[in-house]
Amino acid sequence: MVLRAQQTKLDSFLTHTPIFIRAGFQNGCVIPTNEFIRGHNFLKDTIDSYNSISFLLLKQTKGDKLWEQVYGYPVFGVGIYSALFNETKELGVPISVYGFFSAPFIRINKFSFNYELGLGLAFNWNSFDPVENPNNIAISAEQSTYIEAGLNLEYRVARRYYLSAGYGFYHFSNGKLKLPNKGLNTKAVKFSMRYQLNNVSYSFIKRDVPKFEKHFEWDIDVYGGVKNVIYKGGDVDIITKYEGVYYPVYGINNTFSRSLNYKSKVGFGFSIGYNGAINAQIAVEEGELDPVGQPFGDHLDVNIYPSYELVVDRLAFVLQPGFYIYRKRASGLTPGFYQRIGVKYHFLKDYFLGVSLRAFHFQESDFIEWNIGRRIKW
Repeated sequence: MVLRAQQTKLDSFLTHTPIFIRAGFQNGCVIPTNEFIRGHNFLKDTIDSYNSISFLLLKQTKGDKLWEQVYGYPVFGVGIYSALFNETKELGVPISVYGFFSAPFIRINKFSFNYELGLGLAFNWNSFDPVENPNNIAISAEQSTYIEAGLNLEYRVARRYYLSAGYGFYHFSNGKLKLPNKGLNTKAVKFSMRYQLNNVSYSFIKRDVPKFEKHFEWDIDVYGGVKNVIYKGGDVDIITKYEGVYYPVYGINNTFSRSLNYKSKVGFGFSIGYNGAINAQIAVEEGELDPVGQPFGDHLDVNIYPSYELVVDRLAFVLQPGFYIYRKRASGLTPGFYQRIGVKYHFLKDYFLGVSLRAFHFQESDFIEWNIGRRIKW
């Protein structure tokens, strides 16, 4: 009986839900944000161009839920992306697996002008190795995050076929889980075709949207993560030197927001954090690296930030540019202005899990935050 019920649900999904595949091609350039990209590599030349392909499995929403109508009937799903750079010996051929969301700014007849967001993981890098691949300071681990943001103009050429052209930005980084990690940033023109797999006729459901009741929220969450610090001395072997030492980062975020409508929240917040990598001191004991303990207060920081959230049902995309207002002076501090981008998912109504990338200079990662918290409304 359970199996039959599951089959019934699957059959209903396949016969009532428009399912699409999308194939895309991207041609673009690598933004020269570090020495490796600018020419300190095997080619002795700039790594400046690449081509990539993507394949996505997508669901077209019809307005069964209110948020689908509010967002203009978006598509969402999962994708695979692979890039081929003009230098593969030291970079490799990365393959990304990611979640994808696209919604229209405007839809007129057969045209729609859309924004796109993607978040996932990338694999198959030829990452930094102090012996075998010492030039690649951009990517230091075989895995990295994958972040995509872009725009496109789509045209429905037939009942089941769509063509689109657009422009996108892409970021790869491991969040300094392993150093060196200057990150890789690209931008590209992209072309794609979307095809409906199942022959399901559909129309968008339109209903009267209830008036949104604006309200205040207080999000409080704890976060944790790690940072890798490379040993700068010369009294250990090169492998141990670049393995470095891992230090904890953790803290509490408090964000006070005003929900303006079904899509957006704006607000202000502050964090109190502990960053064990600040002024890190490392000793060597019998050829092994050993972190030297320091007073707890030397690693504390306080920062403030404006906040914006794009709310998609239980999911929220978070943008929070921040400013450190207190840190003990030490060598090697990151800039006082940082950027946080992340995503969080609400469960049990008012609890959430999230992950955020904290970066600086809009291109270089500082660390990854893993969050769990609670939302309080009034």
